[in-house]
Amino acid sequence: MSAFDKVIGYDSIKTELLQVCDVIHNPEVYSAMGARLPRGILLSGEPGLGKTLLAKAFIEESGLQAYMVRRDTAEGDFISDIAAKFGAAKEHAPAIVFLDDMDKFANEDDRHPDAAEYVAVQAGIDVVRDSEVYVIATVNDEDKLPESLIRPGRFDRYIHVETPCEKDAEEIIKHYLSGKKLAEDVDLEDVSRMIRYSSCAELETILNEAAILAAYARKPVLDMSDIVKAVLRMTYKASDDLNSVSDAERAERAIHEAGHLVVSEVLIPGSVGMASIQCSRGGSAGGFIHMCTGPESVEQAVMIGLGGKCASEMINAAGAASGCTSDLRKAVRVIRDDMLHNAGCGFALMNANGSRYEDLSGDLSAKVETAIHLELEKYAFRTRDILKRNEDFLCAVIEELSKKETLLYSDIRAIREKCGIGETA
Repeated sequence: MSAFDKVIGYDSIKTELLQVCDVIHNPEVYSAMGARLPRGILLSGEPGLGKTLLAKAFIEESGLQAYMVRRDTAEGDFISDIAAKFGAAKEHAPAIVFLDDMDKFANEDDRHPDAAEYVAVQAGIDVVRDSEVYVIATVNDEDKLPESLIRPGRFDRYIHVETPCEKDAEEIIKHYLSGKKLAEDVDLEDVSRMIRYSSCAELETILNEAAILAAYARKPVLDMSDIVKAVLRMTYKASDDLNSVSDAERAERAIHEAGHLVVSEVLIPGSVGMASIQCSRGGSAGGFIHMCTGPESVEQAVMIGLGGKCASEMINAAGAASGCTSDLRKAVRVIRDDMLHNAGCGFALMNANGSRYEDLSGDLSAKVETAIHLELEKYAFRTRDILKRNEDFLCAVIEELSKKETLLYSDIRAIREKCGIGETA
């Protein structure tokens, strides 16, 4: 059994680390090819994604003595500790020096490339250069580190650890649910598509909260409603019920979110993992859709964003829809950024000097504003066309959202399959 079997997912990263372990275990094979072991491995990514766990699995798989360096002592003592750990590793080579959270070795409030701590690490790496001492480091933000420290020659392998993909996420969710008593209605695909998270630690916390809710209610098993409530509460800061919301506002929320959902599902089938009309506590948002597959173009992003406003106008037939300010601002920002930086409407309106929008000349600014309005009208026309061609789908989603308050991936898929999707113009 490999030490990496303890780490769920991240198959490509584990393969890369196993390759380095193979160099350690079979140096003669690689030396015969003129290859040497990478001098250092840098694991970079957001906090809570399992970088330290991967590094520890690498150390265990290598079978070598490891010396961990982590910022847990006073400044002067810490610098001495860095030198001591590299010295001990060289004395007991072959060995590994593990620099955990290396970007926290110096002050975290800014970038400190000349900090004594980083100078000490560079000196330590150079001291063990010609010995069998291997270095592995984890960082949350490599931009805080001096380029001289993380360049090839000191760190030859850079591995970026990202939020787990859909397949890995399902495996991680299955792991975190394995010790819990689950009801038959818990659908792993629904769970994986409804949870928006930035780290494995956050995912574990959400599912633990669901278990707490089930236990507090003295349920014999954890069911889907507990997971939904935990996600709404912890990820979206949603209120627990809509008792204080009027029927008219509840209906308007359902129409608005249904508009976003239908346009998204038509343009990118299977993209919406969750939709709800439960608002954020203390916020103005009346609901949300969670897209597990994001838009791939400016057109998709803008049209999905306009879906709520266009649906409200279409269903209510009462002119301008309220509660769409945020959506419109986002749509304008997407169009403007594309126009200014990617020549989305041709080179004439492109901001070639890279200055901020506020710094544009009056003439160019006026032309950009006119072009943005024309683009908005064009995309709004296409969005209305999608909603008209899929009116049955829209009305069914509105009805189900009004009744259930929250729809999961399986609910949306069932409605879509029943109603079908009309072709776009």
